[in-house]
Amino acid sequence: MFKLKISLFLLIFPLTIVVAQSNQGRIEGSVYGENRTTMAFANILIEELQKGTVSEADGSFEIVDIPYGNYTVTVSMVGHISVSKRITVNDSQTIHIDFVCPENNTQLQEVVVTAEKYENSLQKVPVAMTALGAETIEQQKVVQIGDLLMSSPNFMAMNAGSPTLNIIASRGILTFSTDPALGVYIDGVPMFAGYGSSLQLMDIERVEILRGPQSTLYGRNALGGIIQIITKRPTNHTRGFAEVSLGNYNYQRYGVGLSGPLVKDKLFAGFNAMYDSHKGYFINEFTGEDFDHPKNYNGNFYLKYLASDKLRFTLNAKAEKNDIQGAFPYAVNLESALANPRTVNQNGSNIEIRDLFNTALSVDYTAFKYKLSSITGYTYRQQSYEDYDQDFTPLDLIVFESMAQDQKTLTQEFKIVTDQAGKWQFTGGLFGYYDRFQSPNTTRFNEDYAMFDPNAPYANTLVSTASLYGFAAYGNITYDLSDKWKLSAGLRFDTEDRDMVTYSEFEQALNPIVVSEETKIDGSNNAISPKVNVSFSPNDDIMLYAGYARGFRQGGFNLYTTDPDHFTYDPEFTDNFELGAKSEWLNHKLRANLALFYIKWKDQQQSINYPNIYIDNVGELSSKGIELELTALPLKGLEVAYNFGLTDAEYQTLILPDANGVEQNYEGNKQVFTPNFNSTLSLTYNQSLGKNLELYVVPQWKLLGKQYFNYYNDLVQESFSLFNLNLGLTCKNYEISLWGRNLADTKYLSFAYATSTAAQAPVLYGDSPRTIGITLRAKFDSLHHD
Repeated sequence: MFKLKISLFLLIFPLTIVVAQSNQGRIEGSVYGENRTTMAFANILIEELQKGTVSEADGSFEIVDIPYGNYTVTVSMVGHISVSKRITVNDSQTIHIDFVCPENNTQLQEVVVTAEKYENSLQKVPVAMTALGAETIEQQKVVQIGDLLMSSPNFMAMNAGSPTLNIIASRGILTFSTDPALGVYIDGVPMFAGYGSSLQLMDIERVEILRGPQSTLYGRNALGGIIQIITKRPTNHTRGFAEVSLGNYNYQRYGVGLSGPLVKDKLFAGFNAMYDSHKGYFINEFTGEDFDHPKNYNGNFYLKYLASDKLRFTLNAKAEKNDIQGAFPYAVNLESALANPRTVNQNGSNIEIRDLFNTALSVDYTAFKYKLSSITGYTYRQQSYEDYDQDFTPLDLIVFESMAQDQKTLTQEFKIVTDQAGKWQFTGGLFGYYDRFQSPNTTRFNEDYAMFDPNAPYANTLVSTASLYGFAAYGNITYDLSDKWKLSAGLRFDTEDRDMVTYSEFEQALNPIVVSEETKIDGSNNAISPKVNVSFSPNDDIMLYAGYARGFRQGGFNLYTTDPDHFTYDPEFTDNFELGAKSEWLNHKLRANLALFYIKWKDQQQSINYPNIYIDNVGELSSKGIELELTALPLKGLEVAYNFGLTDAEYQTLILPDANGVEQNYEGNKQVFTPNFNSTLSLTYNQSLGKNLELYVVPQWKLLGKQYFNYYNDLVQESFSLFNLNLGLTCKNYEISLWGRNLADTKYLSFAYATSTAAQAPVLYGDSPRTIGITLRAKFDSLHHD
């Protein structure tokens, strides 16, 4: 019955709305720069309607046919700070409103985010979070999830040896299970699997990193936080770009994009495409040739339709193909990696192929006091592995193959957000999903394995098919206790049903294939995730807040084991307490945000004997720390950004087998992949060299403290630094930049089998060598005029 209900829920067409028409209002006014100089060609946009215009030569503008309601009007122009004003339009009313937009080298720009499922200023959101805008993403060369390393305090994003897999952690919360502990959302659609969360980034409007549990609003996989990736949307002005990047290690990246109106004020479309590859970070001693050669293809299509002033449809579709030779270039242990850095010695070619498709259909209806939204998401992932050497030696011992891992995910969310200008504000919704994952995996024990087992060679194949059905209802209410105090409380109810069918095959030469009987199992979870927050704003530039949130992640099935004692694992929970302050000083030239946190993590899910693989609830952990983010404009054209984090994440219970296979409690051990301190210093300097010619320089220094790479805490990475630099010159619509990453060529551990001892743990060492290159970019935007 539950499956029938959720299937019907997911098949409902997002929204069918009859729009009542009324007499229309209009807005008129002018846009000025400093000293009341008029500004031509400024972009004026009504956010809720996605309707706008461009100011005339004398700075004046007019927008007509505006329905009755509350709106946010935003004025933006390159080189100036965007300014927004809240207005109310009554029937047949004309409103006059003027804007003054200072140059952006005098004040920090306001950052608008959607962390609470509606647009709000970063400084007004009582949550520890970081937002990276489009310009920062481009100038810091953030082209994949792993490039976000230390972009936010206590935030880790380490590549695990393939473009398809990154280990993402925040405040000591991470996992090696197939479901990530930090949720990744792409244009409002959640990615369910870790292998679907890592992707290439192109033409991105904004990346938001929310730290700490976000389960009340986001539910599944939001145990440690959320990463939101928002694609640039097409608008009434036509824009496009083409770029070429070349570098050492035969690095190549080609990108192109175009967007604009198909029917002005009504129908808009956009697309972009990218190809990316490199070769030879690692040498294979066994063959004497380059080992790794990933090739990545990525595309995006965006369509937006304004059916009326109140009703909007948007469709966004992303596709990515990864064709990787030399995936997961692991050394057999740390001793081997240190003796021969960036070298592997194995007889496998480690071929990985991934096809990833993600689409989001959004329908938004804006009324006077509320906004209704629907987001329908579909994700398809197919992944295969061929000749994957799992012994990491030249011997023909163990090979892993999986020819057709297949996952299909359908999600549906209905959401209502009330007007945020009132004394009461409400955000609530319903969310449902269906997820099906099929995984046929073969482990071959080849000829050389006979030294351990005289029955070799032989092969074990395990075929598992799991289906998940889930439903959630959530709500969050904010009440203005006064003009300075706000109280917010939220609650979410999650329920999930799941079933799995699994069987195995044993194959040995000269003998018939032995097929086991099918095993069928099912399970379910229910959870309630509360959240409460109080904030105090003595003035417009300072906000203090305190909050509690509970994080939850469902239990699940183990798809890679035949052991009936480990077919399932239980849910896990976190309790998060946080104190914070957000502030701006010196006439908005300095922004300072501070957060203190304490997290208690219960029934922790982790992979055992990764990757031959089952997941179990192995421990309890507490994590506490401090986070500081500073942004300043000390000089004209210079922006300084600094973040700093301290994390002390320690196990109260950690049950693992010792060297003799006897289970022990490793109480007191530190969490893995969690530096005890971390900091990032970024400078962005822009200097005009004459008409239409501008220079920018973006140096960056990342410092990571001591961290452990296995749960036994005998595999240690000492503190290290990474230096990046991007130097660019723009002239009208053209740009050339020289860039370097890890300029000191620091060698460091980025991944290890965390549930093995140091002597036995395969490691990824030196995965990101010094890379330097050049990028040529041409772009145009019909909004910008000389």
